[in-house]
Amino acid sequence: MNNITICAKYKGDATTERGFRTMLFEIPPTGGKKPVPVPISLVPSFAAQDTCAAGRYAEGTHIIINGRLYPHDDGKMYIVPTQPLESLKIPINLNQISIAGAVGYIREQTREDAFNFGMVVNAPPQKTIGHTWQDSLGFRIESWGNDAERMKKFLFVGRQISIGGVLRFESWKDRDGNLRSTYKVKIRSQQYSFFGKNQKDEEVINK
Repeated sequence: MNNITICAKYKGDATTERGFRTMLFEIPPTGGKKPVPVPISLVPSFAAQDTCAAGRYAEGTHIIINGRLYPHDDGKMYIVPTQPLESLKIPINLNQISIAGAVGYIREQTREDAFNFGMVVNAPPQKTIGHTWQDSLGFRIESWGNDAERMKKFLFVGRQISIGGVLRFESWKDRDGNLRSTYKVKIRSQQYSFFGKNQKDEEVINK
């Protein structure tokens, strides 16, 4: 499972290194101490029909997008529509992700009230961005409060989990003054489910 539904502002077009046209969007910022807009690069798809046609929208148009997410090595987050786009006269607050996969790693935790880990998710190939059936997608996940406590208790590398969350974007300067950025999925409260064997079951089987 890899689905996203958002309302985002159209910012114009761009071209990938492979020469394919993409549409640039920003999801309005929500939550956090210093929220920033979330930049998205949309890859026109057959499922979107002519709603991705060049020149169809004026810059600043707010659009509802349903699709799949593809984090990329180039630092961008791509979205491939699974339905036609829909323009709105008045923007709405809509930023919902649903993904399912396996825990790929668990980061060293620096806060008692937070739990951060990585997920590995499979998705159909996308020639435009060089994604094949052999490639997996990596997502950074963060949880807070009571949800973080449950993650600490039940998650381990390889554990299967499905989550609902919000896509976020963070940028900062490192010690050398270089601008860095990353995408994260913040889990919505209680929007997650563990499946498969738990760690105790795995330990019993492997003995």
